[in-house]
Amino acid sequence: MKIGINALFFKYPASGTGQYMSHLIGALSEIDTRNEYVLLGPEPVTQDNAATAFPYKVQPVPGIALNNKNIEKVFWEQLTGPAAALKAGVDIFHVPYFAPPLLPRTTTVVTIHDVIPMRLPAYQPDGKVKAYMNLVSRASHNATLIITVSQHAKQDIVDALRIPAERIRVIYEAAGEEYQPVSDPERLARARARYGVGERYIFYLGGLDQRKNVPQLVRAFAHLHRQIGDPHLQLLIAGNPDKHKGPLFPDPRPVAAELGMDGQIIYRYIEEEDKPALYSGASIFVFPSLYEGFGLDPLEAMSCGAPVVCSNRTSLPEVVGDAAISVDPEDTRALVEAMRKVLSDSELQAALRTRSLERARQFSWQKTATETTAVYEEAFAHSKVRSRRKR
Repeated sequence: MKIGINALFFKYPASGTGQYMSHLIGALSEIDTRNEYVLLGPEPVTQDNAATAFPYKVQPVPGIALNNKNIEKVFWEQLTGPAAALKAGVDIFHVPYFAPPLLPRTTTVVTIHDVIPMRLPAYQPDGKVKAYMNLVSRASHNATLIITVSQHAKQDIVDALRIPAERIRVIYEAAGEEYQPVSDPERLARARARYGVGERYIFYLGGLDQRKNVPQLVRAFAHLHRQIGDPHLQLLIAGNPDKHKGPLFPDPRPVAAELGMDGQIIYRYIEEEDKPALYSGASIFVFPSLYEGFGLDPLEAMSCGAPVVCSNRTSLPEVVGDAAISVDPEDTRALVEAMRKVLSDSELQAALRTRSLERARQFSWQKTATETTAVYEEAFAHSKVRSRRKR
């Protein structure tokens, strides 16, 4: 088979889709020696972003669409990208995010990570985005097969998009190979110093939007801090609350100020290269999210051996299994008690670190890539059956 991959998100390597695409392509180049791959994008990319064994072909978007980034994106997804796939002679066109073509010109596989805008009222889009969501929702019915990243996300797709479950394949994501335990004292100390935390800190990473439930974490930390009376205990929250404003991004700082926790909570953007050390050195990684399509952040933390306290909502139980302490993220008392137990029981903390590593080993990008190639083969078989029926 010849497989084309929509590589638009090479432009946005730090995004969730960009990470998914890069890791998947890297793993496919390692495990698949039978099929031919070509990456298709609207403009050239740097060699750093396209560091892969696969060729990259550019199909520019027509000049008429270049004055508006949103129009340019839709043009590529709906017209230029599918045309590029047809021109390249691919058997399968994989769109690795929720933007399949309404009129596919080749057999199409699409990865839908989640349908959060359709499930959470606060994330309901404005008029233009709603029109876009309507377009890609209709288009998803024309994809041959759909990949998603959890059983929970699969059920959401069935409910929100009315796509039959038998056309959806669940393939879990994985943490990158860089997420491994860091034991070097100097590296751990450098990372702590860079972000202003001591040796005893609780770590949160995963975004500051409403569903992430960060003000609740701040409230729970305040109760915990008063209970245990440790002046050195800190909460490190990855992110800058000033970056986004509005009801979709509740600022946790007023909650901290009201509870007298200003001096104990640090908000900082975390550099990629520092994440493994910060995960590894944390007394606990806490993830109180209300809604996730997958939940990559706790998996990264577990890959580094962090003890994890995690929400028991949506897809998260699928990811953490019994390796984390799972609690109702809206139950402040339960969240406080879980963190207190880990901090006060060194044996429990050590057991959670061991369980984290064992659980994380069940996920790998090589496994993801192997299961993805099976979907390509299945979609190709479907296309051959359809071709015979047309004759």
